[in-house]
Amino acid sequence: MTDERIEYFKEGYKKGLQEAWNEILKDVSSGYSVTELRLMIKSKLATVPQRVEAQENLLMDKLGIIPDKGGNELEDLIPGGSYLIKERSTNTSYTLFGYMMEEGHPGLCITRKTQNVIEKKYGLSGFSLIKLGKKGPSDEMLSSALGMVSSSTGNLSRLFENVMEYLDRNQGAVILLDGIEYLVNQNEFTNVMKFIQRINDSLEKYGAYLLITISPHSLEVTDMGTLEREMTDVIEVS
Repeated sequence: MTDERIEYFKEGYKKGLQEAWNEILKDVSSGYSVTELRLMIKSKLATVPQRVEAQENLLMDKLGIIPDKGGNELEDLIPGGSYLIKERSTNTSYTLFGYMMEEGHPGLCITRKTQNVIEKKYGLSGFSLIKLGKKGPSDEMLSSALGMVSSSTGNLSRLFENVMEYLDRNQGAVILLDGIEYLVNQNEFTNVMKFIQRINDSLEKYGAYLLITISPHSLEVTDMGTLEREMTDVIEVS
């Protein structure tokens, strides 16, 4: 365990002990006999697995984690499909990205984040990265010299070429685009849509997947509607 995980474990263990003893004190103060208390404690012990599962589901829901169901959570994703994940954070998107890589799909992340941040924040590794931003050395084998600092559509063309170069070498890859708002800020929305459409048109050829994470209210209503219609499916995370 990392130090952080140890702290989480200790906090949970402490909370569990406190709740257990508080329940015992409550029952004792209610005037039950020793025999009655033994029966009540045995009954409560029998419900521990269900109570633990309920707490786990609650935590996973709060953290935006997709439950592991032996790969069933990926069954609805179609090779050649594109998926818009609407969420305030990016937790679900990166979790799904990680699950797909665990299933054997090569992963390409297009983002403003650095590789180090993604590895530490989401616990991911083994992915390739295209970093959106100023010209600089590549974080992986792909060029990050995308120059996304102006509204030039040539930058989107270069980004598309980078994506195609990756797909040419990695059949069945999953692409996570975390930065569509940035692309829209630096380019006209219509040009970004053309970029997305070009990728969508290429996905089936490579048996690839496209995941786009976006904050629910980051685009104009009409623009969001246009983007949603272009996708295979829209996943809304509460």
